[in-house]
Amino acid sequence: MDGTYLGWGMSRHGDIQASVTVQGGKFISAAIVQCLTRYSCAWVEDLPGQVISRQSSSVDYVSGATESSEAFMDAIANALSKATN
Repeated sequence: MDGTYLGWGMSRHGDIQASVTVQGGKFISAAIVQCLTRYSCAWVEDLPGQVISRQSSSVDYVSGATESSEAFMDAIANALSKATN
């Protein structure tokens, strides 16, 4: 379903809110909206681009930022779950 969706992902180091925009059944944009982690989200700033290039919420883990990577993936998955409701 077309639209822009927000979702949250959580980790023991803090939470990440992400957005994903779906148009014509494809992901056309993804972003980190809020980064409430203990560490800088600069570590995972490339992950939204992977969502677009792969057309998937499955992205690479970033060495040294594994938990933030998981929180981002969970946030995208959470956002996409709202697209199907």
